[in-house]
Amino acid sequence: MLERLSRGITRSFEILIVACLAIMGILVFGNVVLRYAFNSGIAISEELSRLLFVWLIFLGAVLASAQRIHIGFDTLQRHVGPRTRRALVVFSGVLILIGCVIFIIGGWHQTVINLGNTYPVLGISYAWLYGVGLVFGIALIFPVTHNILQALRGSERDVTQDLGDRIETLSERMGGTQSDNPQGLDKP
Repeated sequence: MLERLSRGITRSFEILIVACLAIMGILVFGNVVLRYAFNSGIAISEELSRLLFVWLIFLGAVLASAQRIHIGFDTLQRHVGPRTRRALVVFSGVLILIGCVIFIIGGWHQTVINLGNTYPVLGISYAWLYGVGLVFGIALIFPVTHNILQALRGSERDVTQDLGDRIETLSERMGGTQSDNPQGLDKP
């Protein structure tokens, strides 16, 4: 049940990100064409594109965290034992949770402060801009907590496995082993 809920939330974040990117692309491209071809433009294009870009970045960061595909420095983790590796995952997770609390508190304060301020052209409240910090802080708690719990249970492989190693493992599961390499190319 929890796995199904997690997949649903991940899927909804992916859809929101694609929608933000599609609307941004249409607005910016349309505005460029209108400006150069017709000496006109879409008035809301800049403000709405900027707002969608901010939401895209923060939603993407939560999605990357949930799928554990953030760029990370794992040099230290590769040179320590499994217990220390788990401790490092827990420590970094706690630091991220502290950051989440800061985002939640700061996002809430900024959202409340900017409820009365509006975008000049869009006419909507700046709370939509600052509210993303609140959404980000709350949403990030779940994947980080999941990673901490996995590390505490002793299953740190999925938490600390390098993205390249995971891709390699998945390709081997799908049947793309090195013996299937017709050109004889080996990894360095």
